[in-house]
Amino acid sequence: MGKVLLAFEILRQAKVSLSGKRVLDFGFGSGTLFRSFPASTALFGIEQDEVACEETAAMLRKKGFVHVDLRPLDKDSKKGRSLLRQSYDLVVLSHVLEHLPDPAGFLKSLRTNLVPGGLLLGLVPIHERKKNPHHLHAVDAGKIRDWASQAGFCIKQYQEGDPWFFWIQPLFNHNQGWRHRLAQAISFGFGCIAVLLGPQAWFQLGRIFGALTGSRPTQAGFILSPE
Repeated sequence: MGKVLLAFEILRQAKVSLSGKRVLDFGFGSGTLFRSFPASTALFGIEQDEVACEETAAMLRKKGFVHVDLRPLDKDSKKGRSLLRQSYDLVVLSHVLEHLPDPAGFLKSLRTNLVPGGLLLGLVPIHERKKNPHHLHAVDAGKIRDWASQAGFCIKQYQEGDPWFFWIQPLFNHNQGWRHRLAQAISFGFGCIAVLLGPQAWFQLGRIFGALTGSRPTQAGFILSPE
């Protein structure tokens, strides 16, 4: 849930309206971010798991979304690639870039998917105390600036957040076993608290917590605009 709150806080600061817009989320996971969009948003998404696409699409339609098009992407499928031949008002990359061998090249390729005035919203992990074996890059603000510049983007908005998990970050490097289950439970618990508090109190308490404990932000969010 921290990802969702950070994403929407950045969109709010940048005064980005999503009502009636076309949004592509590349690597949408379980669709957590989708659920918080206005029902008038036309949602498009690409994910590796075809079952996840079907289940998330069904969930969104039950919530009242009319325009939903989620497709799988793998080397043997052209379904997802067809979405990369369309244009969008907003493209979302949540915890995707750190997994790619050429993030700048991928960002550059997405410029063609933006309508005039379109934007790209990105979220990445930062300040990892122990490198996640699934991440190809250790990301910081400087690296984001470099990727954006190489791809022909400028940074319109940037914010760091979520210091809560800094000291236990290595726990989130596991994709199975008891550590993975514990990380999921912790993340779910903090997500519930975040929803109850609301974004303003959540970010304010995060800053206080970071100052008191020496915890650094664990993720950064940014909005890119074509130069």
